[in-house]
Amino acid sequence: MPATIKTGKAKRKDLAFFYKVPDGEPTYEIIGKRIEEASISQSAEVESVTDILGNRETDLSSYEKTTDLDPVYMEGGNKFAEFLDNLEETNAILDDCKATFLVVKMYKTSTDSKYVAWEQDAIVELTEFGGDTKGVNMPCTLHWVGERTMGTFDPSAKTFTADS
Repeated sequence: MPATIKTGKAKRKDLAFFYKVPDGEPTYEIIGKRIEEASISQSAEVESVTDILGNRETDLSSYEKTTDLDPVYMEGGNKFAEFLDNLEETNAILDDCKATFLVVKMYKTSTDSKYVAWEQDAIVELTEFGGDTKGVNMPCTLHWVGERTMGTFDPSAKTFTADS
C-alpha cells in the first residue's frame, strides 16, 4: 500500500490508540485523556551465538510488544474504563481479558487520503486499581497478541477498512 508521510516532525498526538467497543456496530473510542506517554515497547527476543571458529551470529526471533497506559481514570460512559472496571470486578483471566484495539498513524496517509492504521488484539493486564485523590485509577498494560490487520482509518466516518 503506497503511503505518504507528512513533511516535518510528527507530533505525538498523530499516533492514536483506540479501543474497539464490542457492542453492536464497530465503534472506536480514543484512549489517551490525561496519559502523557504511551508507546509500543518492542522487547525483542535476541540470541547471539559464537561458534567454535569465533564467528558470531545473532538472530532476532520474535517480539513481545506491550503498551503501558497510566493513568486511566474511571469515568461513566467511557467504554474502555468500564471494561477495565469489569476486569477488576470479575477477576477476569484468559480470553475474558482480551480486547481489540486500533492504532492510527495520522501522520501517514494512503492514496485515498485515509490514515494508515491497524487493528490488533491485546490481553489487558490490569496492573493496579484505586489511586489517589485525583480519582479511581486503573492503569493497565496491553500485551499485543496475534497478527495485525493492516488497513486504513477514515476519520470522518470513524471506520476502519482492512487491506484486501
